[in-house]
Amino acid sequence: MTDEPEQPVERRLLALLDHLGIARAHFGVQNSTELNPLIAERPHCLSSLTLAGPNRLLAEAVRPVAERLYVMYGDAGAGAEAVARAMPDLPETRYLRFDDYMVLIWTDVLADHAARVLDLWPAFLDEMQALAPATPLDGPAEDGEVVGITYQCQGSGPALVLLPLLLSPSQWQPLIDRLAESFRVIRLGGRWLGGAGFIEARSTDPGYLRAVRSHVDEIDIRPGASVLDVGCGSGALDRWLARRTDGANPITAVDLNPYLLREAKALAVAEGLAEVIEFRPGNAVDLPFDDGSFDIVMSHTVMEECDADRMLAEMIRVARPGGQVAVMVRATDIGVMWNLPVSAAIRERVEAPVPSVEAGGCADAGLYRRFGQSGLTDLKLFPTMMTVSDPDGVIWAYYEPYVLSQLEPDEMAEWQRAKAEAISERSILYARTLHCAVGRKPT
Repeated sequence: MTDEPEQPVERRLLALLDHLGIARAHFGVQNSTELNPLIAERPHCLSSLTLAGPNRLLAEAVRPVAERLYVMYGDAGAGAEAVARAMPDLPETRYLRFDDYMVLIWTDVLADHAARVLDLWPAFLDEMQALAPATPLDGPAEDGEVVGITYQCQGSGPALVLLPLLLSPSQWQPLIDRLAESFRVIRLGGRWLGGAGFIEARSTDPGYLRAVRSHVDEIDIRPGASVLDVGCGSGALDRWLARRTDGANPITAVDLNPYLLREAKALAVAEGLAEVIEFRPGNAVDLPFDDGSFDIVMSHTVMEECDADRMLAEMIRVARPGGQVAVMVRATDIGVMWNLPVSAAIRERVEAPVPSVEAGGCADAGLYRRFGQSGLTDLKLFPTMMTVSDPDGVIWAYYEPYVLSQLEPDEMAEWQRAKAEAISERSILYARTLHCAVGRKPT
């Protein structure tokens, strides 16, 4: 860690705004979670708020800025359902719907719709600028870091602060040059925000690490064995593995997301692990390595996002004869558990599996069939479970808004009462299943 982990994200954001001399700004983000405390306590600081491809939307959280809110969303998937439920409570909000388009957390929303967004969004920002002017800023392009949040500034004009999207490969990049013609565009990053923030928080959660450890233990990594991590994200598990093995195993980690790779490299340097882990761009369905390059090829919660059959074939191809292949995926075929004393009607709704899978992806027990038919030997096939018991943590804050967005006002009140009761009884728990598989490539 580069600074105190207990400092809330909203305090970091306020410190950054103060450092840059920003009293009020336009903001862009995917989900509002990171900005909710700011919206609740200082709504006047937001000239406008734009949500680009949210997969959850809680009307109560964004109501203080509803008339300055712009929501870009697809017409299918969890995000579409959440927006539809919130619309009646946010009649003054502006909406931009992308038809025949499903937004998942890894969808490249702005790259796919850059032309349309640039035709419509700047006009909204100009209108909001007239209503609630953002702080004007000028100066050369620059970058820096404040309390663990990195920033890149470009252009001149009203402040436009763009928080990282979740797992979008292009992030805001397709829009930056055009926006910088009229605004001082400030892109944020670092281990506390966006997809990197979620991955980093998850990797330190004891309940998640317990699940990962049960998978990695079945691999039985020997000193000196070379490891390839496919879809490394921010590199959190690679750094965990490097520490767990005392740096005895060379680790290569690939991801096709440039934003996450940048964060992964920076975090490895900050933690003194850059010599143990090599981060490289790479597509899970077309790995940039020769046949038989690694002793161990593993992946955690990535096969949901691509063609699972092609990904498994590639992992087997680059494994050495006698080497091991290991995969963990989310189990969307099994409901989650919220250990709160709520009614059966609420429980049935909120514990139903949430489909979040790319066409051809794998997020169910089909993983076991794929391994069974792959030609791998010494198979170890098993489910495991991640748990979250900190209702004030990042992981809980990511999952709970989706639940709340499904509830009616009286049901939401029941949920909050049940949550308070579970906290007082120290029995609060969220859990979800993951499917795991490990196999050996024949010699």
